[in-house]
Amino acid sequence: MTLSLRDRQLSFLDVSFLASNLFDEKNPYYVFRQKVLPALEAQRDPLEAMYCATNGRPPIDPVLVAGVTLLQFMEKAPDRQAVERLRMNLGWKKALGLAVDDRGFHATTLVYFRQRLLEHQQGRVAFDALLQGLEQEGLIARRGKQRLDSTHILAQVAHMSRLEKTRETVRLFLEMLERTGRLGELPEGTVWRERYLDSDVLWHKLSKEVLAAKFQQTGQDMQTLLAWVENHEDLRAHEKTQLLQRVFGEQFEVTPTGPAVRKQEDSGTVQNPHDPEAQWAAKDQDKTKTWVGYKAQIAETVPEESGPKAPGEPTRAFLTEVTTTEAIISDLEGCERLEQQQEEHGLGRAATKYTDGAYVTAQTLAQAAAEGRELIGPAHPATNTRSQGFATDQFDISIAQRRAVCPAGQASTQCSRLENQETGRIEYRFEWGAQCDACPLHAQCTRAGNGRRAVVVGEHHDFLQARRRQMQTPAFQEQMHRRNAIEGTISEFTRNGGRRSRYRGLAKTALANYFQGAAINAKRWIRLLQYRLGAGSAASL
Repeated sequence: MTLSLRDRQLSFLDVSFLASNLFDEKNPYYVFRQKVLPALEAQRDPLEAMYCATNGRPPIDPVLVAGVTLLQFMEKAPDRQAVERLRMNLGWKKALGLAVDDRGFHATTLVYFRQRLLEHQQGRVAFDALLQGLEQEGLIARRGKQRLDSTHILAQVAHMSRLEKTRETVRLFLEMLERTGRLGELPEGTVWRERYLDSDVLWHKLSKEVLAAKFQQTGQDMQTLLAWVENHEDLRAHEKTQLLQRVFGEQFEVTPTGPAVRKQEDSGTVQNPHDPEAQWAAKDQDKTKTWVGYKAQIAETVPEESGPKAPGEPTRAFLTEVTTTEAIISDLEGCERLEQQQEEHGLGRAATKYTDGAYVTAQTLAQAAAEGRELIGPAHPATNTRSQGFATDQFDISIAQRRAVCPAGQASTQCSRLENQETGRIEYRFEWGAQCDACPLHAQCTRAGNGRRAVVVGEHHDFLQARRRQMQTPAFQEQMHRRNAIEGTISEFTRNGGRRSRYRGLAKTALANYFQGAAINAKRWIRLLQYRLGAGSAASL
């Protein structure tokens, strides 16, 4: 597609002239035109770099397409509805600075635009545009206070059983061969077609034994196809061949008598061949909440409080990062990726961060202290895995002094430094000697064979111990109130369409999530400006 030379001089057909009485300074489309569109215009250079300057399809302004994409996420409009609103809705024309008779463009332009964003690694261009605009307005500060939490993203695919996903993988491979005219090269090509392409079996009526036999047969067929591909070098690197090989390895293991079904699936296995990157994950150890898809780490600013908010006053918090990860990635690793993204794009790591207990460990507390930052969040309570009477929290332990005091007031007699040569993990073991023998709390404290108590803690236990004691103070509990608002932000992200991905694949899901974040920031910016103009409960996008 070639670049257009957009005429920035308004004509008499512009909505600003013909329908100026419909859009006062408090109207959300007017505010979008005055604030959001200029922020997108500031990203013209990276947007234009995605296109050829001299040849290609008829020109369409990339800033205009970016504005339409942002508006469609703000109003939860699919592609066809978005271009229809662009053509017929005066509000959209006003927001984008278009003439009344502007015919817009075809819906596929939005598809190609998103593809170009991914190909040129510009998926967060709209999100960054809003951040820069908000920073210029003084609404976002670098390395300020932030709150952080994660939420799950459902993939745009159906749940499949192990039999369904393996058969569907084979079907996709055979369809690829059919499209390329290679299906006839397979031995007994008619059998493959009848078994996988033209099959109309009523699976819900089959017994478990028959289904198990079908599963075993699918494994044998996959092994046969992979052996056939070895003799066709041009097919080895095809994505459908790679998918076939991956699913076969995840579901079966090769034995001298043929493929054997694996007893269970490992984490990270393909859940649906139409989106191989979507993973199964559980929210907690009890697996009360499970999903197939991705995970998003969401961070937003924590504005300084100047007193209680007035009724109807909008939030002054804005999203600073929306990092999309694989579903099985832990919150700690997701947080690290989020902070790396913030550093790469200019905001830096937050000086103060409010989180829940998933982000608070002895290691993260020590790291924050070493970097001069503050991590505010509850630490998980100590657990006693050795069935002892007193948990670690009931001991007063000082790693620096190599000393521990038990609940009975007795100091430890020995401290040993333990280092795991494979993992590098460092722990300290505190032991008590003869003072345990006559201790009145002996029966409550230890069941060890030698009658002596020992406690093992990590090298940064001091930070963990201090945080657990802080958690009991009113000051800390008041501080934690600032974290609670992130729950409302995740709820807004969900209501805006962020719970289920619009597209398939991690890259496309990340692109959609950045536009979701940009849409939330744009709405909040517009509401804040309306409030400052005295709009109060004025209509919003």
